[in-house]
Amino acid sequence: MKEFKDFLTSNKDYISELESKDRNPLVFAFVGDAVFSLFVRTYLADISTAKAGVLHGEATKFVRASYQSMLLKALDDVLDETEKRVVLTARNTKTNNVAKHSNLEEYKQSTSFEALLGYLYLTHKNERLLEILEICKKYMGEQLWK
Repeated sequence: MKEFKDFLTSNKDYISELESKDRNPLVFAFVGDAVFSLFVRTYLADISTAKAGVLHGEATKFVRASYQSMLLKALDDVLDETEKRVVLTARNTKTNNVAKHSNLEEYKQSTSFEALLGYLYLTHKNERLLEILEICKKYMGEQLWK
């Protein structure tokens, strides 16, 4: 996981807390989707010697809307007020998309989860982002190879 931590610290350009309030939450979700996907793939590559196809199959379990929705619910008690605001704003943002294998509520929750990660990444709150991802990793570890 050192590679993922190195990736986080390579982000020298970030936005301020004030600037973050003017950003569309779906932009945070756009970035958060990439952050979580890279985290999951790095985690799987770190703990397994399986072939790429097998790892991809495992990764899809975690990057789907239903799983991210569950993770967001699991994180609810550990989020601070600012993080909860990001989540709520993202959930309430109008979107015309719904993921193939989810319902609207799961999709909005997963978008909120991704927005939270994107917000933490873009505002350079790397320590907090890693704390959140460590909690996610615990849940992921329980689901691997099932």
